[in-house]
Formats: sequence, structure tokens, C-alpha cells
Amino acid sequence: MSFFLAIVLLSLNVGKFGGAIKPVVTFTPNWRNILYYDDVTLTCDVPSTVPEEPRTYHWYKDKRLIPGDQQNLHIIGSSVGRDRGDYQCQTIGGDISDPVFLDVIYNELILQRPPSAIYEGDPLTLRCHHRRLYDVINTKFYKDDQEIKSSESDSTFHIPNITRSQSGRYKCTKRIHLYDRTNVVELSDESFISVKEIFSTPEIKVTPSRVIRGDEMTVRCDTRLDPLRGGTELHFAFYRDGRTMRGYNVSDTYRVPSSQLEDSGNYTCEVRTASQTVRKMSDGLYIQIHDYMIMQNIIRLVISGFVLSAAVCFTYFHNKW
Repeated sequence: MSFFLAIVLLSLNVGKFGGAIKPVVTFTPNWRNILYYDDVTLTCDVPSTVPEEPRTYHWYKDKRLIPGDQQNLHIIGSSVGRDRGDYQCQTIGGDISDPVFLDVIYNELILQRPPSAIYEGDPLTLRCHHRRLYDVINTKFYKDDQEIKSSESDSTFHIPNITRSQSGRYKCTKRIHLYDRTNVVELSDESFISVKEIFSTPEIKVTPSRVIRGDEMTVRCDTRLDPLRGGTELHFAFYRDGRTMRGYNVSDTYRVPSSQLEDSGNYTCEVRTASQTVRKMSDGLYIQIHDYMIMQNIIRLVISGFVLSAAVCFTYFHNKW
């Protein structure tokens, strides 16, 4: 028995500290696109659930092993051909990270964006980045050709909690002095920002589909969380005819142990992230609680009416013949 238990514990440890470990590659500064002379540091972030211990790291570029065995990989004075590509990292006995693309661009100015996917509720910062040699006169940002910011000193544009409606084509322009400060030119770059849905609009579902008075009724607030944001904590609230039946809770179900006629009504639910940056309301679903005795009486009346009609018809035709 002790040998079997040891095998089980060993397999659990392998699952926990082996293939289940999936690090994440992050950039400092946190941009997916850089100019060809920029420096950048890549970090292999390992989930905090793994015990702290000395680790050896492997780094990959475009699925090929590259030099480096530390948690950080420094790229200094990057070049387009050498450093542009997909980066991944791995610890000994752990899983390999998802690839993160570093775009090294040979240009005078770029609109920089974060390397990871952008979801509703996320903060978003864009940066209008130029070569160090130039003096900037003015920086402007546009969304779908509409100016949204103009500044003489600030090269960034920030959205605290982005929404899906803010997806679109973003552009920045800079008026700069060239080397001799006598010539002024305007440079520009643009990028399409697509904001992903972190969870779907909820839908009210009830079990059983036909609720009889006295039944246990379960109302569920059904939504789908994006797998890449599977660790996001959601909170659920339930309403009947606009009145709160249960405040925000991590459970997506609302139960009525013994439903009564007064539990009938129009039910809705609302889902929000724990940070309260994203919230969505379901459409209403009218739930009717049926009274079994009333149903029985109705059935009896229908049957009695049918029997009476049959008797009248039989008597009528019998007398006629």
C-alpha cells in the first residue's frame, strides 16, 4: 500500500511541477515592436505556485535553441534580421511557453503597442516612438482618422479600461526637426487594435424547464470565459423584475429550494470581473411557476367537458335515429 501511495504522490508532483508549468515571456519595455537600435529585456516568468528554487532556463527563437540560461535575456542594440521573431522559454522539467513575437523595425518612427492580446477591461498604452537623434515639435494620435490627442511633450496615449467598441485603426504623427534643426518633417505610423471579448454576454437558463410549485428551481447565469483568460474571477448577480434576488457572488447559480407562485417573474443576471472593469447583463427570461393542483383541476374540467360533450352528442344522435 505504501509503495502504491508513493507512486501516486510522485505522479501528482510530476503533473504539478512538470508539464503543468507554463512560463510566460514578457518584455521590458513592454512593447511588441521596437526600432532597430532599441534595447529590450525578455523575462521568463514562471507561475508563483511553483516553489522558489534555482532554475536553469532555455531560450528559443523561431523554435530554435539560442544562447542563454538565465531568467532574463538581454537584447542590446537590436537588429532587424538577427532579433526579429517568435521567442519562447522553458525551465528544466517544465512546459515551454507560448511564442511571443518581437517585431524589430527599420524605420524613423513607429506606433508601439503591448506584445500580448488586448481584452476588454485591460488598460492600453500606445507610444509614438522615434529615433533618439530627432527633436520633437508635436505628437498627435488618431483613431479611424479622428484626432484624439495632441501634445508637445507626451508621446503616449492611455486608455484605462478599453472596450470592444474602441477597436479600430490607431495612428500617430510627429512633427520633428531633422539633424540641422532647419528642416521640419511629419512622420507617421499606424496599427489596428483589436479588442477581444473576455467573456460572452450571459444567458439565463432554468432547471427544470417547467417548474411546478414546491420544486427546487435552479437559475443559471451561463457565460463563456476566454480560455486564455481562464484565471479571471467572475462574479454573478441575479434579479427578478428588476429587484436583486442575490448580490454578487462567485457562484453562477441561484437556487430556490421550494419554489412558490410568487417566485414567478422576469429573471435577469449580471456578470462582472472581480476588478469591476467589465460587466454584462443578460436578456430577461420569464419563469412561470405552475400550481400542480390548479393544473389537475384544469385537466379534470377539460376531461369532464369532453365527456359531457360526448354524452350530449350521443343522446342527440340516438334520439334522432
